[in-house]
Amino acid sequence: MCIRNCRSGNSSRHFDGGVALIEAMVALLIMAVGMLALAGLHGKLRRGADLSKQRGEAIRLAQREMESLRTYSLLAHPDPANPAAGVLAYTDIETQAPNTNAGDPNSNAVFSLSRVVTPWAEDQSAQTAVRIRVDWLDRANSAQFVLIDSIISRADPGLSTALTLAPTALTVQGPAGREASIPVSAHDLGNGSSVFVPTRQDTVAWVFNNLSGVIIGKCTVAMGTLATGLSKEDVAACSNNTFGYLLSGFVRFSLATPPDSSAPGSPAQALDAGLVPSTSTPSYECYDDSVEVIASAGTVISYYCAVYPNNSLPRVWSARLNLSGLPLADGDPNQRRVCRYSADYDGNGSISNTEHPADYVNVSTALTRQNFLVIKASESCPAGHAVNPAAGYFSNTATVLHQP
Repeated sequence: MCIRNCRSGNSSRHFDGGVALIEAMVALLIMAVGMLALAGLHGKLRRGADLSKQRGEAIRLAQREMESLRTYSLLAHPDPANPAAGVLAYTDIETQAPNTNAGDPNSNAVFSLSRVVTPWAEDQSAQTAVRIRVDWLDRANSAQFVLIDSIISRADPGLSTALTLAPTALTVQGPAGREASIPVSAHDLGNGSSVFVPTRQDTVAWVFNNLSGVIIGKCTVAMGTLATGLSKEDVAACSNNTFGYLLSGFVRFSLATPPDSSAPGSPAQALDAGLVPSTSTPSYECYDDSVEVIASAGTVISYYCAVYPNNSLPRVWSARLNLSGLPLADGDPNQRRVCRYSADYDGNGSISNTEHPADYVNVSTALTRQNFLVIKASESCPAGHAVNPAAGYFSNTATVLHQP
C-alpha cells in the first residue's frame, strides 16, 4: 500500500516550514543589528555636527573679544578714577575673570569666556600679549575649549588720523628734488645727475647720481670753474668712471674763554681735512674752502671728501677723519684743540656713523654735517645742549674731544 510514501511526504513539508522560520529570524536579527549601528552612527554624526557648530560659535566669541580690545581710543584715561563710560583705553586691557554666560542665550551650549593679559617679554612697554579662552560642555557633557593668542601694540590712536589724509606731496624731499646729501650748490644736469665743484681753488668736479647721492664721476676742470658753468656734455667723458661716497661738514672756531659751541664766531684759520693713514685707509681726496673764507674774514670753513670704498658687497669703508694744518703740537703758544659735534641724536644708546663717531666703521652711504669746533688747547670741549624747543634750542650743540 502507499502508507510509507504518505508519511514521507508529510515530514518533508514540516521540515520546510521550520527552515523558513529560522531564515526569517536570522534576517530580523541582522536587520536589528544594522538598525542599531545606524542609530549609533546617526548619534555620532549629530554630536559631531553639534560640536562643530559650538566650536564655530566659541571661536566667533573669542575673535569678537580680541578685536574689541584693539578698538581702544586712548592710551590712558585722563582721569583714571573716573573713566568715561563706553570709552576703552589701552590701560583697560587687563586680565578678566571668566564670564560664565558669554554666548547667545538661544544657543544649545553655555559658554564661559576668560581673558589673560601679560606684558610681552620682548618689549613690555610697547606690546601686550593677550590670551582669550572659551570653555563649554558638549552634548555628551565633555569639556571643550578654544584658545586665541595675539599681541596688541601700544600705539597712540591719534596717529591713525594721518592715514585718512591724502598726501599732496612728498613729506621728505631733498634740495632741488635730489638725494639730500648732494650739496645744494651742485648743478643739476637734467639727466638724473648733478655736477659739483668743491672750491674755486681746485681743478676737480664730481658727478653725483641724483637718486642715490653716490659720486659716479670725477672730472678735471680749469681752476675757478663754477658748477653752474658745466653742462652734461662737458662731463660726459668722465661720468660713470668711479664710485665714491661724500663725506662733508663744517669747521667752526671759538677761541673765547670759555668756548661757545652754540654760537662760535672766531675768525677761521688755515687747515686741511683728511683720513688718518692706516693699513685699511681707503682711497680718498679732500678739499676745503679755507683760502676763500680766510680771505673774506669768514668764520666757517666747509670741507668735502670723496671716499672710495672697497669692492665688496655692500661697498663700505672704515677710517678716521682728522684735521691738520692747525697748531696742535705741545709748546706752541697758539696751540689748538679739535672737538667734534657728536651726540646720541636718535637715543638708541650708541654713536652711529651719521652721528660723527671718533672712527667710522663700514660706511655705506654719504655722511654730511660731520662738524668740528676748534678751541684753545687750554680749554675743554663745551658740553653744549640737546634739542629743547621749549627752551629755544633747535639744534644739538654737544661736543666731545677729537684731537688733543
